[in-house]
Amino acid sequence: MEEFIQQIKFRKRIGSCLIIGFVFLLAGGFFYLTASETWSYGIEKLGEERYKARMNDSYLYALLLLLLAVPLVFSLNPFFKAYIQVVQTLSKQELQRLQIQNETAPFFNKYLPGYIAKDKAVVFFKFLRTTEIRYADITKINLSATRGGYHLHIKTKSSFFIGLMAENRENLSRLIDFIKEANPEVLVSKPW
Repeated sequence: MEEFIQQIKFRKRIGSCLIIGFVFLLAGGFFYLTASETWSYGIEKLGEERYKARMNDSYLYALLLLLLAVPLVFSLNPFFKAYIQVVQTLSKQELQRLQIQNETAPFFNKYLPGYIAKDKAVVFFKFLRTTEIRYADITKINLSATRGGYHLHIKTKSSFFIGLMAENRENLSRLIDFIKEANPEVLVSKPW
């Protein structure tokens, strides 16, 4: 379990670095483009006041783009915290199931699957939100292939869940089989 949690934390650091790097490149590129345009006109053509105003605008907009990274990085915290909290509550059998799921998952889903199947419920992870659905509440499942993965529609007794799953077919089949085993009354349509 500790290895799994360490991998989640490692992926959080990578995600944060990628966001910060992207925003720095964006801000630096924006600054370079706007400042080089001002430099190309020169202080003689624009006048000192206009030249300084344009340069100040370049600095200001680049700084605003850099500040954009702060909420993006902080928005990752609850997302990864939710994963860690769920993994910490798993039993040995649930953790074994998660490790099997992880072994066959695509690279970008390693250690960060779109769902975790527990003994009595499945937990789906969407950005900034988790949804836990008890197997006993599920009445119908519809799975359809799309370009980006699979659309999973789960109807429960009181609500409806729709998710785009970037999982492979094998893991989703395993999930549906596990749900059917836990609740044999579930209607499943798999047009794939």
